[in-house]
Amino acid sequence: MKILILGMGHVGKALSSRLREQGHQIIGTTTTPEKVDALKPFADEVVVLKGHESEKVAEAAQGADLIVVTVAPNVRNTRTPEERHQHYRQALVETCASAAASCERLIFLSSFSVYGDGGEGEAPISEETPTSNHEEPSSLYYQQAEKEILSRSGGCVLRFPDMYGAPGDLSFPERVKLAHSYFGGKALFGADALLYAIHFEDVVSAVAHAIEHDLSGTFNVCDNERIPATNARVFDAICDAEGLTRLEFLNQIKAPNRRISADKIYNTGYRVAHGDPNAAYLQQGEPA
Repeated sequence: MKILILGMGHVGKALSSRLREQGHQIIGTTTTPEKVDALKPFADEVVVLKGHESEKVAEAAQGADLIVVTVAPNVRNTRTPEERHQHYRQALVETCASAAASCERLIFLSSFSVYGDGGEGEAPISEETPTSNHEEPSSLYYQQAEKEILSRSGGCVLRFPDMYGAPGDLSFPERVKLAHSYFGGKALFGADALLYAIHFEDVVSAVAHAIEHDLSGTFNVCDNERIPATNARVFDAICDAEGLTRLEFLNQIKAPNRRISADKIYNTGYRVAHGDPNAAYLQQGEPA
């Protein structure tokens, strides 16, 4: 197949390499002309464009059998609430609208943020659980972007938790230290939310799986066999092990507070390969 990948970050590059090994023709995109040469080893062609530039996306997508949207907002462009709304809408919604106007078969890497805290009830959060948190830009614009993708019969939305493990990513202890050094020991998320996380290689595998199995519709992607510990339990354990003061949780960013079901994609044969990155810290905190 001829596949256009919008966004050649760590996931886009790793996905492109895997798909080329399988014989697919890959067109990659970047918003930065200076990155083109560095990206050439990962794709058959590299195009400079921004996702909201619909005409350029349509031109790059000519003859493509599939568009994979891996773009994500850049937090450096969200210093004010106004910037946050503008950047998230442009990076997510307008990019997905451009993709949906250019190809019938689409895959979009979305976020668990669309669920907010999961709402009322005790049942696991599934793809049928209503989305919420309609004011926070991340959740709001991921939801709108999903609608653009699902407007096409071949649209596939993969919802992921926070990603870790990509080259250069901060480890969880490094994230805690950053919270102390830059945010005064405060965390925007809630103490009781479950710390779902997924290794970037499992993200790549999920997209490759969706392509191979021609999936359409919406899928939660996470470890379906383990319920993670809460933010408080994990980050308290890290702080204790690292000799840091425990974080103060502000609960400004809502996240699911009960199990998320990935039954739907697991029933198609997908499995995560990486375990809990914080298991060692949690074991240290267990009573003898």
